[in-house]
Amino acid sequence: MLTQVRPRMGTLLAVSFPSSGPGDQMDRIRTAFDIAGRLERLMSRYDGASDLSRLNARAGTQTPIRSAELAPVLRTACELSDRLNGAFDPTVAPVLDLWRRAARRGTSPSRTALRRARSRVGAHAIRVTDTLIVLERPGMSVDLGALGKGLALDEIAATLRRDGCRSGLLNFGESSLLAIGRPPGRHWRVVLRDPFGGFAGEFALCDRACSTSATLGQRVRIGGRVFGHIIDPRTGHPLRRAAQVTVLARSAAVAEAVSTALLVLGRHAVNGIAARMAVDVCWIDRDGIHTTPWFLLRRPA
Repeated sequence: MLTQVRPRMGTLLAVSFPSSGPGDQMDRIRTAFDIAGRLERLMSRYDGASDLSRLNARAGTQTPIRSAELAPVLRTACELSDRLNGAFDPTVAPVLDLWRRAARRGTSPSRTALRRARSRVGAHAIRVTDTLIVLERPGMSVDLGALGKGLALDEIAATLRRDGCRSGLLNFGESSLLAIGRPPGRHWRVVLRDPFGGFAGEFALCDRACSTSATLGQRVRIGGRVFGHIIDPRTGHPLRRAAQVTVLARSAAVAEAVSTALLVLGRHAVNGIAARMAVDVCWIDRDGIHTTPWFLLRRPA
């Protein structure tokens, strides 16, 4: 197996191919990292030269930016937000930034500040026409975050498949995976950690993407209360439930959006969202492990 790892999008991207596969694997590795780098320069809100930063800087001015690359990205993000009833929202950045500042101070934001930040959230206020994009409300800010990783994995995989690649594994920071085909004579095997200790089991991945999101990793204490790093865009409050969600889908972008939305919606929404979005789900909380019927998790012996 030939594997290379490089920093991309604030984490590490690992690209693996069978060393004896058809075609030039080193060319494919370079292609994967080049695509991830190009999309990082397009979608980073921390790079002042990116198209996304230019868009955020013009929020509320009604002056559009023209970007043939960013426009379809935002159309996808808005469609996913709509299909997930607003539990995933690419415009949640103002509220997210508010809570990050609160964590540094050690005090919760005021109701007024929270209400002001929430007024700047809403994917329906992104207007996309052909290659022109407008953020309609002053103070709005788009943060593509994990969705950006999923979009990058989808584009890398599509490009590699057109090049004739029949087997490969893309791993973005261990939380986002995409498998092209399978390794010779076997499956790509993924071992799933149990956030409460040990391992939940393992499953096979073939021509599918996998996203794992959790509220347990990055947690902060503000005024004696513990909060997770994921915000409910409908209320503006961080999630307090302790849970982990793994989603399998044909598209890495879909897997990323659904895994985030399910943490917001809760375990009761798993089966309905899985059916609506054509995905398979593994939900883990303190009550145990719940999987949808086609999430074939082999439990540890």
